[in-house]
Amino acid sequence: MRVQTLQVSDEQPEPVDEALIELFNGRDGELSEVVLRDGQRLRVLNIAWGYDLGDEYAHVTTNISPFVDGMPIEFFFTEDVVRVVEPRTGEVLYRGDVAGGEQ
Repeated sequence: MRVQTLQVSDEQPEPVDEALIELFNGRDGELSEVVLRDGQRLRVLNIAWGYDLGDEYAHVTTNISPFVDGMPIEFFFTEDVVRVVEPRTGEVLYRGDVAGGEQ
């Protein structure tokens, strides 16, 4: 009988999405359009985020910190962000690196 040992590490890798999180925090209260890899377009005014153990990318909950009446609360991972756009001007504020190109 062969026994395998599972090694569990409590080491947290360095985040690779700091620029994106800083962008969201710097725009707190300003509307941003977030385009995800699957084509979803989210309207974001603020975020709450965190990292699960072992993750380099954050999980993000939108429009909840603080809650904004009339704005949807949505959830995504930063690794799924294709771009962030300033909706009034169309300026691309962030462009993610997505295999296969943007959608």
